[in-house]
Amino acid sequence: MMIYDRVAGEFREELEYGGRSLDFLYNTVFGRVLLKAFFCRGIYSQINGAFMKSRFSVRKIGPFIEKYGIDLSLCERTEFNSFDDFFTRRCRFTTDCSVDELIAPCCGRLAAYPIADELTLKIKRSVYTLSELTGGIDVSGFGEGVCLVYRLAVEDCHRYVFCDDGEFVRRLELHGELHTVRPISEKYRVFSRNHRVCSLLKTEHFGEMIQIEVGALQIGKITNHAVTSFSRMDEKGYFSFGGSTIIQLFKSGVIELDDDIRSNSENGTETLVKTGKRVARRIKC
Repeated sequence: MMIYDRVAGEFREELEYGGRSLDFLYNTVFGRVLLKAFFCRGIYSQINGAFMKSRFSVRKIGPFIEKYGIDLSLCERTEFNSFDDFFTRRCRFTTDCSVDELIAPCCGRLAAYPIADELTLKIKRSVYTLSELTGGIDVSGFGEGVCLVYRLAVEDCHRYVFCDDGEFVRRLELHGELHTVRPISEKYRVFSRNHRVCSLLKTEHFGEMIQIEVGALQIGKITNHAVTSFSRMDEKGYFSFGGSTIIQLFKSGVIELDDDIRSNSENGTETLVKTGKRVARRIKC
């Protein structure tokens, strides 16, 4: 799958983690049986999670770093007690953006989608209503707004931050399955079926927004810090092992996307972004 690397200014093929295994699970009869009975119901996640937190998983770290070319120079430390300890590593992210610039809350691949006036949203080949994405959170003011979808691959830092100063209005955890968030699972409508945490946030510069953290295949655990107010670049939480997704919903007329993200999204291409870097600017609130 092609993505746009905005730092290098070029399109490149993304290195896919576990591609053959995912193809087996989603595109064969026996694989789909295993997927339904074992992988998506948390059984595999519990077993895999226990191993990833054990000292026996340390041997996986070196080959993983080499395969994906992971730069540890921004990490707070470079010695780890388990693969999970490595995967949930903290990095020293900063921002030089002004308060009127919307920053990426995480490292990942970003695509933007318009929200229809009837509060529906088309992501890839699936159509969602905002209410099914967010559970019981009020979405009545988000018609004709913008949806940002950040897909975190396994090589990304899986810590994420707040994109502005503000406070929580409401938060809701929705228990569900653990499908992969890669395109191969599109027909499963994963953003409304997977385990996720939804937050309605009142921000200083971008008004009310909704953020949704979506768990995925492998472990899918979502850990959010218990805070009621926050500042931009404060850590909001982290994902345990597996590719995951962060969805942000903004009201109409609040942000204007950067040109490369807008044009790439219109062409069906994700843009590689980094934590604390600009992705849009504020129009008004």
